[in-house]
Amino acid sequence: MSRERPRDPGDKAVDVYSLVPNLRECLACGKCAGSCPVAALSPSYNPRQIIRDVLAGNEERWLASEEIWRCFWCANCYTVCPADIQFPLLMMQLRYRALEKGFGLKYIVPFKRFALRAREDALTFAPGEKGREKIMRIRKGIGANPWPEVSEKARAEYRELFELAGVAEWLDEITSGEEKPVCLRYVEGRIVDE
Repeated sequence: MSRERPRDPGDKAVDVYSLVPNLRECLACGKCAGSCPVAALSPSYNPRQIIRDVLAGNEERWLASEEIWRCFWCANCYTVCPADIQFPLLMMQLRYRALEKGFGLKYIVPFKRFALRAREDALTFAPGEKGREKIMRIRKGIGANPWPEVSEKARAEYRELFELAGVAEWLDEITSGEEKPVCLRYVEGRIVDE
């Protein structure tokens, strides 16, 4: 016999990939907040409140919240959760949803530059000119090739992966819209209904 309860529109609308089907199982026990490095640094960050707002369908509140961009995805919350709620996967979906609605673009613009540079260099880490020069000096000093060699075939395959996944188009689409402001939306350490 399954204990799973029917899902309300709030969690269905957010968890479109069914990555957090047990969100309603949240006990609001606070173990997530107690083990979270972000909550330790930022008292307004409260995973329990975010879950409550998702379940209640308070989309306008969490969409415009700065808090959904603060999660490190360290998964400390998941490791201590007695209900095994994959909160980092919920946060990922909240961020995608916020981006679709024009919130949080300031967090993606730096990623866009990084991703497009990685597409061209076929390296997931490709620093700017000054960083590249420094790395080349260090590598040369220890007798290594000045820069990791990547074949043209590998570069072409990397670009093809970007094309197949639609990464460049997705980044262009979301970063071309008007950015809506985000701010701290939650009260320090308390759960409130709004």
